[in-house]
Amino acid sequence: MSKKLYLTFLWHMHQPYYKDDIEDITMMPWVFLHAIKDYYEMVWYLSLFKKIKATFNLVPSLIYQLEEYSKNRANDKLLNSLKKDIHILNNEDKKLLNSYLFLSNEKNMIKPLERYYQLFLKYKKENSIYNFSYQELLDTEVLFLLSWCGNYLRENNSTVKLLLEKGENYTTIEKDILLKTLENFISKILDYYRKLEEEGRIEISTTPFYHPIIPLLIDFNSAKEARSDVKLPNLHYNLTQYASLHTKFAIKYFKEKFNKKPKGFWPAEGSVSPKSFTIFRANGIEWSATDEEILFKTLNNRNRANLYKDYSLNTKYGDISIRFRDRLLSDAIGFEYSQRDEKEAVAEFINNLQNIYNSTNKSTLVNIILDGENAWEFYKNNAKDFFIELYKELEKADFIETIKMEEIKKIKEIERVELNRIATGSWINGNFDIWIGSSEKNRAWELLELTREAFLRNRHLLSNEEIIKTQREFMIAQGSDWFWWYGDDHFTTQKEEFDFLFRKHLINIFNILREHTPKEILTPIVKKSIKGFNIKPTDFISPKIDGKKYFFEWLNSGVVDIQKEFSAMDTKSSLISKFYYGYNKKNLYFLFYGEFEKYRDLEFIFKFDEKRVKIKIPEEGTKLFDNSMRVKMFHSKGIVEVGINKSILSNPLRVNFSFKVIKSEDIMQFFPLYSDFFIDFEELKLKYWFV
Repeated sequence: MSKKLYLTFLWHMHQPYYKDDIEDITMMPWVFLHAIKDYYEMVWYLSLFKKIKATFNLVPSLIYQLEEYSKNRANDKLLNSLKKDIHILNNEDKKLLNSYLFLSNEKNMIKPLERYYQLFLKYKKENSIYNFSYQELLDTEVLFLLSWCGNYLRENNSTVKLLLEKGENYTTIEKDILLKTLENFISKILDYYRKLEEEGRIEISTTPFYHPIIPLLIDFNSAKEARSDVKLPNLHYNLTQYASLHTKFAIKYFKEKFNKKPKGFWPAEGSVSPKSFTIFRANGIEWSATDEEILFKTLNNRNRANLYKDYSLNTKYGDISIRFRDRLLSDAIGFEYSQRDEKEAVAEFINNLQNIYNSTNKSTLVNIILDGENAWEFYKNNAKDFFIELYKELEKADFIETIKMEEIKKIKEIERVELNRIATGSWINGNFDIWIGSSEKNRAWELLELTREAFLRNRHLLSNEEIIKTQREFMIAQGSDWFWWYGDDHFTTQKEEFDFLFRKHLINIFNILREHTPKEILTPIVKKSIKGFNIKPTDFISPKIDGKKYFFEWLNSGVVDIQKEFSAMDTKSSLISKFYYGYNKKNLYFLFYGEFEKYRDLEFIFKFDEKRVKIKIPEEGTKLFDNSMRVKMFHSKGIVEVGINKSILSNPLRVNFSFKVIKSEDIMQFFPLYSDFFIDFEELKLKYWFV
């Protein structure tokens, strides 16, 4: 048999548990919004191509919430406000609507709807919807919902099609019909997955129930195994029993919904350890997956040729197959190709597969694993153009065969390797820094322990029903997403809402226990901030100066969102909207986002304390190296990336920074407008600072 490149796609579908069961209300609408935009859409794209197969990973906490919407039990807080007649909205309704009605991607979801964009500009100018007329607010509500409708709905649902064609001047009756249409649509999603799986087109896998970081539940010292200098929270117990409960509950629930046990697990955030695989295998899981970094750490070898094989790990319950994601190819889809022409992006993707295929005389296995819902709003047309092009070209490529994860073991020519050990870590940098180690993240873990201790004190006073409720709340609070948003790693305007919902689950436990909620849990973990204007760097970075923003290259950088800082001002004319900055032992790095292509002969003037650096921005697609200044710069569309030798800094830890962009001595933009801006590395307690 001639060799092949066997290609797997695993699309991970996940949302945290947004419902407050005690209050019986869904606090955030993201399950609903992604349901009408992505969950059906992704399998529909695949169904259009007979040869394409894939694995879809559905997290139980997501499935459960989809069912709640399907059965009209979600009691979604935002939808409740949207269902009201605008004349009877109270202040809480208006505040909620104000925070959500323009939370759509401006470029790809708002701008294509002409009336919605007009209303957005008014909202941006006034920074609120409070001065909107009755008709303006009604139009905004309808257009918000339409902006989240995926292509399947836009092309196949008569209500959605008619309202899109109408464009404005909607009625309350039309809004009500749209809401009912969308709620009814959600009930079709899981049935569609079941149908395609029965046809053999897809495999459905799952994840421990509430998406916890399983290795941390088993043993918090797993964080030190992944990164020895991480600062752990002050804890006295592990949560090992909950690692098994999340696993068992997920398998039981999956069997109820799909009439069979799952064969595979994508562990939350690709987080693994030897003990986590043992738990999975003990519960009958045949395969699992994680990131390439875990393989490289396991083998102590970064040769990428090792990535394209199938691996297994022996546990005391038998072997479990482990698939390792190709980070470069997966992240290109997740983070890079949205900014590219789809034909160009797909051609590059196929070419990269061709290079892997040509690099060996054996059949190869390439695993593409990534988030299946959050990237597509950054693509035009909700990524439909990209996926149609991708699947079309994959079907045409004779050397490629797409397969499901469960089919890998049946293909004899794929090289198999038995591992005698496995490294501990996640898909992000091979460690758990996103979920533990910073003051906010550690505080959340400590509050979990405080709550656990209260439960153990009072357990003997509880009924079986109360014990079950308490256990459920506690497991929800172990979900990874709460810890994801704590600290400065990631920014969302809803940090305070995530913080509240995490602590609300703990408050619910104290209410069940009939015990006074401690002040520590009532106190917000998230510190009040200026909404993400300056997120400080957390670690060294070493990006390649090539005009491309790869996720991992800039993961630990600082970020300054100029538009957020000056949200009350009109920044539409700003050349640069955002920049990233970071540092390592040799260099200081910047990545600027801006409309540089509109102008020729632009120059940067950087100022570091009293040191001034003036340098011309090169033409698009070219690199510049100024030996006298020891500056590297690359300009690609929308991005200018800069590396400057650290000798420019009089103080390597804190410098007063500013910049100007000039054209023929005319100032096009300068930053900051008013007060000083300090690039501050003093809080980075890194072991190499003074080496």
